[in-house]
Amino acid sequence: MSDRPASTEPATRPYSFSMLYFEATRRCNLRCPMCMSGSNDPALVSASKRRELSLEEIRDRVLVPARRLDTVAVVWSGGEFLVRRDAYDLLRVTTELGMRSNVCSNCKKLNRQKLEKIRDATNGQGTIAVGINALDDTNGKTRDAEVDRTIEVLELCGELGLGRHVIITLGKYNTDSFDRTIQYLVDNQISYNRSPLVPRGSGKDAWQDNCFNRDDLEQSFHPVLREHVNGYVSYTPFFLSPEVHDSLSGGARCNTVPRNPPIGCWCGHWLTVNAEGDVSVCPVLIDSLSAGNVRDAPLDELVADSELFATITDRSRLKGKCGRCRYQYTCGGCRAMAYYHKGDYMAEDPTCFFDPVDRHTRSEHEEQTNRLFKQYVLVSGYSGLYKRPPQ
Repeated sequence: MSDRPASTEPATRPYSFSMLYFEATRRCNLRCPMCMSGSNDPALVSASKRRELSLEEIRDRVLVPARRLDTVAVVWSGGEFLVRRDAYDLLRVTTELGMRSNVCSNCKKLNRQKLEKIRDATNGQGTIAVGINALDDTNGKTRDAEVDRTIEVLELCGELGLGRHVIITLGKYNTDSFDRTIQYLVDNQISYNRSPLVPRGSGKDAWQDNCFNRDDLEQSFHPVLREHVNGYVSYTPFFLSPEVHDSLSGGARCNTVPRNPPIGCWCGHWLTVNAEGDVSVCPVLIDSLSAGNVRDAPLDELVADSELFATITDRSRLKGKCGRCRYQYTCGGCRAMAYYHKGDYMAEDPTCFFDPVDRHTRSEHEEQTNRLFKQYVLVSGYSGLYKRPPQ
């Protein structure tokens, strides 16, 4: 797999994606630092509200085409998704189309009644996704009020049978606490993924001082991510043997990006749409890279005609050490980190601590990664991200 040039991939090969990340609104329940908002500019949010896609547009231009792209789950975010009056209707439409829903929330307004409505609208298959960057802080204070409230919601989700997921945004502020946060999630059987801090929205001004570097990744974050199977395997660097993935996946690809199950960089696994219908390759790149707008063409047609998707999902085009790495395809480096640090989304990932001489250089962590991946295949089968290939 790792030595196969892009020219051997059929030009008409269809794209397939695992997840759709939809920022369905810029509005939020309360102005608060935990809100997953693309902007904290009231004028921008007000203008955006008038341009947000309607339920019919979302169904016909986004969700139905997403299903044609083999999407298995939709992550609803914003802003605060539940402030949309049609939020539960959108969850029902998604369920009827055969896709699961993950609802991102700041937890400020979530209560038993709303969680029960989510459970009913998703036929019991919904997941609540929340943000927890740390259970404590560097000054020794533990479990502030916002984290306490988030944990209350997670516990209520467990009682109601809803799925639970935590998004941890990595930065210098949680290098010391990351292992304790992950251990709490593992002990309570809560899935999680890491997301890199990026210069987007209200975090733009603080990025330079708080973004992690390769030393932070090597010494604080990566050793913990390598240890646990219930973390969504979307982190980089990801030192999976390409031969192991081929043997278990049946060679499934989205362009050259491995699927069944997806691993490594999100780009190639995710579709992202904002409230106004702009399409991109990754949730944290939605403000910077666009493949067009679904009001001009349905989502699947935009993807098929997009030079952005064609390029970023062709990992044979990666530059620098990412282009000569044994894990070029099974990892791919973080395209967001390449873009925000280098200004080139196909550049090498400057936060990666692995320095291969050539494609024959193996990471000391490959054996551990292979073991984790084989366990992850079993877990991902239950979530619809893996199907045993025909013999």
